Amino acid sequence: MKLWVTGADGLLGSVVRKAAALATGRREADIGDLDAIRSFASLNPGITHIVNCAAFSLVDLAETNRDEAFRTNALGPENLGILAAEIGARIVHISTDYVFPGTLHRPLKEDDPVEPCSHYGFTKLEGERRLLKVNPKACIIRTSWIFGQGGKNFVAKLLQMLQKPEEIRLTDDNWNLPTYAPDLSDAVLRMLEASGIYHFANRGAANKYEFGLAMREEAEAAGFSIAAKRILGVPASTFPSPAGRPVYSVFDVSKIERELGVSIRPWREGLREFLQEAYGKIS
Repeated sequence: MKLWVTGADGLLGSVVRKAAALATGRREADIGDLDAIRSFASLNPGITHIVNCAAFSLVDLAETNRDEAFRTNALGPENLGILAAEIGARIVHISTDYVFPGTLHRPLKEDDPVEPCSHYGFTKLEGERRLLKVNPKACIIRTSWIFGQGGKNFVAKLLQMLQKPEEIRLTDDNWNLPTYAPDLSDAVLRMLEASGIYHFANRGAANKYEFGLAMREEAEAAGFSIAAKRILGVPASTFPSPAGRPVYSVFDVSKIERELGVSIRPWREGLREFLQEAYGKIS
């Protein structure tokens, strides 16, 4: 097997790349340019599998940088799908819960209606559709709220906030599933021969307020000095933003559990592992 990971400098890609023969960011291989990735593949023959972790993931910025978001999130997967078909490689593409409108207040299955409420979500959905059109054997794994070591993510920022003597306000009316990057990486690497659409996230629906309370407890247990005065739950309208977000995008993960033959662990276990590792790096 010769695995190529794109978006290798991102939060998920930096974990998946540990198992890859080839790992690239946009500078090495711009997935929005079909000729560029064809050239890369010709210089690196024998690629058998591609995992696409590359994404324009700045949800609010995508509302103004529409062309750039579309190039990476829609054209990129299509181009990789074309290339994979040309060289006989399998491809796994990472998508998002933002393809859903967030109006169904029950766990979402892979075939539930999609209707993004942001340009970011639209570009990710378009990427799914374009990829499957040019490469019907592709595997798409939708995920949500990824956290882990390295890269910019809400959990790393929250850990910094907890160590300052400030009041923290977190939204309590948007629900989804947190996903620990190493757990997702393990699943991706086991899905390299799969086809179709799957949902993966750690178990346990949560909003950011609930997550923050749990994180305070786990961070104290891990050894961090917590200085935050208190954590308050507030509505999402407290923080106006250019892009819409699904109110409820909790996944039903039973399909991928059946495929993998495992029960996905709760997000709090992943959070505990993340904090223990983070504390080890600073102590």
